Amino acid sequence: MVTTAVRPARPTTGAPKKRRSTARVLLGAVLVAACALASAAITLRTGSETGAVAVRSDLPAGHVLTTDDLRTVPGSVEAGLIPASRAQSLVGRKLAVPVVAGALLTEKNVGAAAYPRPDQALIGAAVRPGQYTPGLAPGDRVVVAEIPGDTVTASTRTRQQPVIAVVTDVRRPEQPQSPAVVTLLLARADAEKVAVPVAQGLFSLVQIAPEAR
Repeated sequence: MVTTAVRPARPTTGAPKKRRSTARVLLGAVLVAACALASAAITLRTGSETGAVAVRSDLPAGHVLTTDDLRTVPGSVEAGLIPASRAQSLVGRKLAVPVVAGALLTEKNVGAAAYPRPDQALIGAAVRPGQYTPGLAPGDRVVVAEIPGDTVTASTRTRQQPVIAVVTDVRRPEQPQSPAVVTLLLARADAEKVAVPVAQGLFSLVQIAPEAR
Protein backbone atom coordinates (compact mmCIF):
# COMPACT_ATOMS: atom_id res chain seq x y z
CA MET A 1 0.00 0.00 0.00
CA VAL A 2 1.30 3.44 -0.97
CA THR A 3 1.20 6.00 1.69
CA THR A 4 1.06 9.65 0.65
CA ALA A 5 2.83 11.96 3.01
CA VAL A 6 0.96 15.04 3.82
CA ARG A 7 3.11 18.08 4.63
CA PRO A 8 1.76 19.81 7.69
CA ALA A 9 0.55 23.31 7.02
CA ARG A 10 2.58 26.17 8.49
CA PRO A 11 0.97 27.78 11.42
CA THR A 12 -0.35 31.20 10.51
CA THR A 13 -0.38 34.20 12.76
CA GLY A 14 -1.75 37.66 12.23
CA ALA A 15 1.25 39.46 13.70
CA PRO A 16 3.12 40.36 10.45
CA LYS A 17 -0.02 41.63 8.76
CA LYS A 18 -0.86 43.55 11.87
CA ARG A 19 2.59 45.11 11.98
CA ARG A 20 2.39 46.01 8.31
CA SER A 21 -1.05 47.47 8.82
CA THR A 22 0.10 49.52 11.81
CA ALA A 23 3.11 50.82 9.88
CA ARG A 24 0.90 51.89 7.00
CA VAL A 25 -1.44 53.70 9.36
CA LEU A 26 1.48 55.52 10.98
CA LEU A 27 2.96 56.42 7.58
CA GLY A 28 -0.40 57.74 6.46
CA ALA A 29 -0.71 59.85 9.59
CA VAL A 30 2.76 61.30 9.04
CA LEU A 31 1.93 62.16 5.44
CA VAL A 32 -1.33 63.80 6.45
CA ALA A 33 0.45 65.84 9.11
CA ALA A 34 3.17 66.84 6.65
CA CYS A 35 0.57 67.95 4.13
CA ALA A 36 -1.23 69.94 6.80
CA LEU A 37 1.99 71.67 7.84
CA ALA A 38 2.90 72.43 4.23
CA SER A 39 -0.56 73.84 3.64
CA ALA A 40 -0.27 76.02 6.75
CA ALA A 41 3.17 77.24 5.64
CA ILE A 42 1.84 78.13 2.21
CA THR A 43 -1.10 79.94 3.78
CA LEU A 44 1.17 81.92 6.12
CA ARG A 45 3.55 82.78 3.32
CA THR A 46 0.74 83.90 1.05
CA GLY A 47 -0.80 85.92 3.84
CA SER A 48 2.50 87.72 4.56
CA GLU A 49 2.96 88.88 0.98
CA THR A 50 1.22 92.19 1.54
CA GLY A 51 4.07 94.39 0.29
CA ALA A 52 6.20 97.04 1.98
CA VAL A 53 6.43 100.83 1.79
CA ALA A 54 9.31 102.46 -0.12
CA VAL A 55 10.20 106.05 -1.05
CA ARG A 56 10.26 107.31 -4.62
CA SER A 57 13.21 109.71 -4.32
CA ASP A 58 16.06 110.82 -2.07
CA LEU A 59 14.62 112.57 0.98
CA PRO A 60 16.44 114.45 3.76
CA ALA A 61 15.99 114.04 7.48
CA GLY A 62 13.07 116.12 8.77
CA HIS A 63 11.15 115.83 5.50
CA VAL A 64 7.38 115.59 5.98
CA LEU A 65 6.12 112.59 4.03
CA THR A 66 3.38 113.01 1.44
CA THR A 67 1.44 110.54 -0.68
CA ASP A 68 3.68 111.37 -3.66
CA ASP A 69 6.78 110.36 -1.68
CA LEU A 70 5.59 106.81 -1.09
CA ARG A 71 5.07 103.69 -3.16
CA THR A 72 4.43 100.05 -2.34
CA VAL A 73 6.68 97.13 -3.23
CA PRO A 74 5.06 93.66 -3.51
CA GLY A 75 6.50 90.68 -1.67
CA SER A 76 6.93 89.28 1.82
CA VAL A 77 7.29 91.82 4.61
CA GLU A 78 10.33 91.16 6.76
CA ALA A 79 10.49 92.08 10.42
CA GLY A 80 10.87 95.81 10.97
CA LEU A 81 9.57 96.92 7.58
CA ILE A 82 6.37 98.94 7.37
CA PRO A 83 3.68 96.98 5.47
CA ALA A 84 1.88 98.53 2.52
CA SER A 85 -1.40 98.50 4.44
CA ARG A 86 0.01 101.23 6.70
CA ALA A 87 1.26 103.51 3.93
CA GLN A 88 -1.45 106.12 4.49
CA SER A 89 -0.59 106.38 8.17
CA LEU A 90 2.88 107.67 7.24
CA VAL A 91 1.56 110.74 5.44
CA GLY A 92 2.33 113.84 7.50
CA ARG A 93 5.07 112.18 9.57
CA LYS A 94 8.69 113.33 9.50
CA LEU A 95 11.73 111.32 8.52
CA ALA A 96 14.15 110.80 11.38
CA VAL A 97 17.02 110.05 8.99
CA PRO A 98 17.74 110.73 5.31
CA VAL A 99 16.72 107.99 2.88
CA VAL A 100 17.63 107.26 -0.71
CA ALA A 101 15.27 106.50 -3.59
CA GLY A 102 13.85 102.98 -3.42
CA ALA A 103 14.65 102.47 0.26
CA LEU A 104 12.14 100.42 2.24
CA LEU A 105 10.91 102.28 5.29
CA THR A 106 11.15 100.97 8.84
CA GLU A 107 9.79 102.32 12.09
CA LYS A 108 13.24 103.73 12.87
CA ASN A 109 13.12 105.88 9.72
CA VAL A 110 10.17 107.97 10.90
CA GLY A 111 9.49 109.90 14.07
CA ALA A 112 11.61 112.21 16.20
CA ALA A 113 14.78 113.44 14.55
CA ALA A 114 17.71 111.17 15.28
CA TYR A 115 20.10 112.63 12.77
CA PRO A 116 22.83 113.64 12.95
CA ARG A 117 23.94 112.05 16.22
CA PRO A 118 25.54 114.25 18.90
CA ASP A 119 29.01 113.14 17.78
CA GLN A 120 28.28 113.91 14.11
CA ALA A 121 27.81 117.03 12.00
CA LEU A 122 26.45 118.01 8.61
CA ILE A 123 28.29 120.38 6.27
CA GLY A 124 26.95 121.87 3.07
CA ALA A 125 29.70 122.33 0.50
CA ALA A 126 29.48 124.26 -2.77
CA VAL A 127 31.55 122.32 -5.28
CA ARG A 128 32.40 123.25 -8.84
CA PRO A 129 33.22 120.89 -11.72
CA GLY A 130 36.60 119.37 -11.02
CA GLN A 131 36.09 119.40 -7.25
CA TYR A 132 33.95 116.25 -7.28
CA THR A 133 33.28 113.24 -9.48
CA PRO A 134 30.36 113.64 -11.93
CA GLY A 135 28.60 110.50 -10.66
CA LEU A 136 28.74 111.45 -6.96
CA ALA A 137 25.55 110.32 -5.21
CA PRO A 138 24.08 109.94 -1.71
CA GLY A 139 25.74 107.12 0.19
CA ASP A 140 29.17 107.60 -1.42
CA ARG A 141 32.22 107.97 0.84
CA VAL A 142 34.66 110.79 0.13
CA VAL A 143 37.86 112.26 1.49
CA VAL A 144 37.60 116.01 2.03
CA ALA A 145 41.00 116.98 0.65
CA GLU A 146 42.10 120.48 1.59
CA ILE A 147 43.76 122.59 -1.13
CA PRO A 148 46.44 125.01 0.13
CA GLY A 149 45.56 128.64 -0.48
CA ASP A 150 49.17 129.83 -0.90
CA THR A 151 52.73 128.49 -0.85
CA VAL A 152 53.42 129.71 2.67
CA THR A 153 50.43 127.85 4.02
CA ALA A 154 51.42 124.76 2.08
CA SER A 155 54.95 124.71 3.47
CA THR A 156 53.95 125.30 7.09
CA ARG A 157 50.91 123.06 7.18
CA THR A 158 51.09 120.00 9.43
CA ARG A 159 49.94 116.78 7.84
CA GLN A 160 46.61 115.60 9.27
CA GLN A 161 44.71 112.37 9.07
CA PRO A 162 42.33 112.24 6.08
CA VAL A 163 38.86 113.54 6.84
CA ILE A 164 36.31 111.01 5.58
CA ALA A 165 32.67 111.95 5.06
CA VAL A 166 29.52 110.34 3.67
CA VAL A 167 27.48 112.14 1.02
CA THR A 168 23.86 112.49 2.11
CA ASP A 169 22.54 114.80 -0.61
CA VAL A 170 23.64 116.20 -3.97
CA ARG A 171 21.86 119.20 -5.49
CA ARG A 172 23.14 119.68 -9.01
CA PRO A 173 22.80 123.08 -10.72
CA GLU A 174 20.78 123.82 -13.82
CA GLN A 175 23.78 125.58 -15.38
CA PRO A 176 26.77 123.24 -15.96
CA GLN A 177 29.36 125.74 -14.72
CA SER A 178 27.47 126.66 -11.55
CA PRO A 179 28.43 124.94 -8.28
CA ALA A 180 26.56 121.93 -6.96
CA VAL A 181 25.68 121.73 -3.27
CA VAL A 182 26.81 118.54 -1.58
CA THR A 183 25.77 117.72 1.99
CA LEU A 184 28.38 115.78 3.94
CA LEU A 185 27.98 113.76 7.12
CA LEU A 186 31.15 113.45 9.17
CA ALA A 187 32.47 113.29 12.70
CA ARG A 188 31.94 116.51 14.63
CA ALA A 189 35.66 116.89 15.34
CA ASP A 190 36.44 116.45 11.62
CA ALA A 191 33.80 119.03 10.69
CA GLU A 192 35.64 121.62 12.75
CA LYS A 193 38.89 120.81 10.90
CA VAL A 194 37.47 121.34 7.41
CA ALA A 195 34.88 124.05 8.09
CA VAL A 196 37.19 126.92 7.02
CA PRO A 197 38.57 125.42 3.78
CA VAL A 198 35.07 124.25 2.80
CA ALA A 199 33.69 127.74 3.36
CA GLN A 200 36.54 129.19 1.27
CA GLY A 201 36.18 126.61 -1.48
CA LEU A 202 39.73 125.36 -0.93
CA PHE A 203 38.97 121.66 -1.04
CA SER A 204 38.02 118.79 -3.30
CA LEU A 205 35.98 115.65 -2.72
CA VAL A 206 37.86 112.46 -3.53
CA GLN A 207 35.51 109.50 -3.85
CA ILE A 208 36.74 106.31 -2.16
CA ALA A 209 35.55 102.73 -1.87
CA PRO A 210 32.45 101.89 0.22
CA GLU A 211 33.08 100.95 3.82
CA ALA A 212 33.51 97.22 4.32
CA ARG A 213 30.62 95.59 6.21
